[in-house]
Amino acid sequence: MKRQKLSLLFIIVILATTILIPASSTSAATSSKIRLYNFIKLTVQALNLEVETGGTSPYLNAALKAGIVKNGDFSSYTQYTTRTDAAVIVNRADEYLHENAVDADLLNTVLKERISDISKIAKDKREAVAKVYAKGFFKGYSNGYYNKSREFRGNDDITTSGAKGVIAMLKNTKKRAKLSPDGQLIRTTNLPKNAEDYEYILATYPNSFYEMKFMYQRAKYYYEPVVGEDYASPTKIKTTMDWLETDSDGKCIYVDDWIDKIELNLKTRLNVDYRTVDTTWLNNLRSTYFVFNNAELDKDTTDNIKEYIQTVKKNKIVIKSFVITVEPSTMYFTSGYYVRAYVKFKVSFSGNKMEQEDLFYGRTIKMYNLKKDKWFTGVYDIELGTRNGSSNGSDFAVSDDSLNDYFYKEENN
Repeated sequence: MKRQKLSLLFIIVILATTILIPASSTSAATSSKIRLYNFIKLTVQALNLEVETGGTSPYLNAALKAGIVKNGDFSSYTQYTTRTDAAVIVNRADEYLHENAVDADLLNTVLKERISDISKIAKDKREAVAKVYAKGFFKGYSNGYYNKSREFRGNDDITTSGAKGVIAMLKNTKKRAKLSPDGQLIRTTNLPKNAEDYEYILATYPNSFYEMKFMYQRAKYYYEPVVGEDYASPTKIKTTMDWLETDSDGKCIYVDDWIDKIELNLKTRLNVDYRTVDTTWLNNLRSTYFVFNNAELDKDTTDNIKEYIQTVKKNKIVIKSFVITVEPSTMYFTSGYYVRAYVKFKVSFSGNKMEQEDLFYGRTIKMYNLKKDKWFTGVYDIELGTRNGSSNGSDFAVSDDSLNDYFYKEENN
């Protein structure tokens, strides 16, 4: 009986202890995080800064003295380190070591187009975040295929292992992520079969996007075609531009304008509403095609667009795009310059059936399995060219706007 009472008392003590004493706040997830003071300590050690061990907070004092941390940056040094906090410190540490500045155009592109959640980051810390992203310290998180922006998640706490990995990149720059000239993440694994045709492969595009054949690979030649004259892959594209106005690297200085014209062309053609289509829509589309400076020839193009607008209104056509992505690094040459684009859109109209040539404006329209009111995806090569034999590249415009799915197959949603 006495043993039973002791056993019962033991059980009660265990239960009481379990209920009254809270579980330790140091869970596996929490213990993997790093306090701000410890992050600063690791950074100071990586920079080999002189540390005076006599006073309190010696590593913080060393960081403050070197300008790696500034008064007012943080409200507490015992708090966990967020990715944004880490970005601020690492950016200053990198500048302390290397004094390397991020190109102004690249920084502006990253700030405006490459970090989708930049608005969630404090304004005074956005530039630091954009700089470490541009330098490859943080890859960010994918927003899915064909999306050129990535999430930074600046308010998330960085782990101790993550902190050590980032700090290691201060001196070992080879560990940093590689970015394209326009700030997109480059991938180096699981590459497409024809990766050698491109200067780099971007993380945002699947291999199928790259592996679709170029126009010159689809053609039949009755002679031996010459690289640089008859055709050129994206890696050889500069060999065809010596007759245009080029920069010191041999690239035509108007290429960005060419890309803008393709983007405007697709965004206009794949965003149509019979209730709002007007002169502005017409002028936007017309501006993407070549201007002959010949009244009769220029009038033909304008009249064709006007005729399409009448078809849009008559059949109550609505085309709405969800994604339109034009990738400059895919530019190749064969009689003209082609650039690859991915589009996702859906179309509606009155009645049950319409010919695709009437639904869309363009030279050749062949979309397999296109269905009314259903999202549709496609990958297309849009051609740029000129009718001006003495052109320097400034007047290049869309010359073949065909949307033909014969060469690319992708499951539609």
